[in-house]
Amino acid sequence: MERLASSRGAVFTVAVVAALMLQTFGAAAAANCSARCGGISISYPFGIEAGCYQDGFNLTCDHSYRPPKLFLGDGTVEVLEISIPSGTVRVNSSSVALLPAAGAPSSVNSAGKYHTWGGLRRGGPFFISPEKNKFLVLSCSNVQVLLLAEDNSTVNACATYCPPAPGKGQPFQFPLNKECSGIGCCSAAIPKGYTSYSIQVQPPGNVSEFDSESSVYIAEEGSYNVTRLIFETIPTLLVLLDWVISNSTCSKKLPATPASACRSSSSSCQNYTSFAYSGHQCRCSAGYQGNPYVVNGCRGIQS
Repeated sequence: MERLASSRGAVFTVAVVAALMLQTFGAAAAANCSARCGGISISYPFGIEAGCYQDGFNLTCDHSYRPPKLFLGDGTVEVLEISIPSGTVRVNSSSVALLPAAGAPSSVNSAGKYHTWGGLRRGGPFFISPEKNKFLVLSCSNVQVLLLAEDNSTVNACATYCPPAPGKGQPFQFPLNKECSGIGCCSAAIPKGYTSYSIQVQPPGNVSEFDSESSVYIAEEGSYNVTRLIFETIPTLLVLLDWVISNSTCSKKLPATPASACRSSSSSCQNYTSFAYSGHQCRCSAGYQGNPYVVNGCRGIQS
């Protein structure tokens, strides 16, 4: 019995030492992790250097720009803001030209039927934030444009129309400010958040060379001015992405165990759905703020 107790004590001591070493290593690793790129703050689970991020949350800081620019993954989608508390990332999104200029790369798929909007890793952890972004179409070709999901089901659609040129002294009927009424521009909500979308024009091939600047955007609601979009060339607009720390849902046994992604003792697990994908995020408990993904990351709010 004494030998068994001694063995158990030794195992416990080793476990404690290992845990302390892991915490020390984690602190050292954090000290060697970049905290900023350009003017953007970076916190775990995001990171640039190996060992500084959770799988799927790696970033690239491109120092060829002045100031440096931050990108998701290996450098295709530009990051403008990361919010740990809200579980969102604000990024730059390029427009999709419905009739690409001569020599320009085309977004039309191999079947010649669809255009694509993408750049995010399929399956996550990043998704278009549902109901917080808009599907915008700028065109005078009198077409209906469909936004299709990854399984080719229809997410939404809108149609554009441009009246004949006005007579002398009559004003053009273009939308004002942030309105997008269907005259030269139409918009629709995005109720399901995917990592990519297909864009289909009906009737096919109805975008004329005269209307070569016809384009589609996915953009954060309220971040754009429609009049500027019509009269100016704006290649990118803001898009809001949601993210999940895991594609598993929360355990019914709360609070989360120490092995879960919610590492702060003052945090909890919250289920998330983009209505296309599901998972969970972590939140600091009521009365606390900070980063729930790191040990002691949630601190009490001073009253």
